Amino acid sequence: MPAPLSTPIIAVVGSRKSGKTTTAETMVRELTKKGYRVATVKHIHEPNFTIDAKGKDTCRLAQAGAHITVGVATKELATIRKVDTTKYSLSNITQHCRDNTDIIILEGFRALVAQDPTVPKIVTAKTKDEIKEATQVFKPILALTGPISKADVATLKIPYVDVIKEPEKLAEIIDKRVAPIVQKRRASRETLSIDINGKMLPINPYVQKVTRNVLFAVASTLKGASIKGDENVQITITSQSNTD
Repeated sequence: MPAPLSTPIIAVVGSRKSGKTTTAETMVRELTKKGYRVATVKHIHEPNFTIDAKGKDTCRLAQAGAHITVGVATKELATIRKVDTTKYSLSNITQHCRDNTDIIILEGFRALVAQDPTVPKIVTAKTKDEIKEATQVFKPILALTGPISKADVATLKIPYVDVIKEPEKLAEIIDKRVAPIVQKRRASRETLSIDINGKMLPINPYVQKVTRNVLFAVASTLKGASIKGDENVQITITSQSNTD
């Protein structure tokens, strides 16, 4: 049997102040209107940046030595992990947003996605020189956008989209690219995932079924276990060095 299809990833890449966040925001809004479940991942360049505000209780707990801190509010749950991400692969990053997700939108991560042919790119640019560089660096490019004119891209076969004036056009380009994959994924939604040291393993439906049955049989013998049989199951295996 063929391996399960991966979650489609679309990357928004470009220079500073070229409209990457505006473009990603437009994509999320328009794709959500079309019924897609969208996850986003943003690359933050500041080396000392932390989402954990200094002086807050979660920050104090982390400073005390906790390597994972979970903050649970009425309408939000945040997991803060103190880890070195400098050597993270694309799989390491995107594994955190695959649950019931149709599309993952990356903002940034230029080095990771530049020549990866499995990740289509939306390029934002401010000048013709940036466009020229982008066409040499990024493969494949679905569309160009940003504060440039259509005249600047008139000689290229890549479509230009003004995300302010025609946001739905960008969503249509992406929809055409990912719709067949998303439809197949929804039809055969994975109910079991196995992660080994940050790498998700492809599992065909037969292996999913057998593994789930074995796990449920074991779990049903445990005190307090309540198994319905329709649960999503995730197995995470890490080496000893990753758990220290």
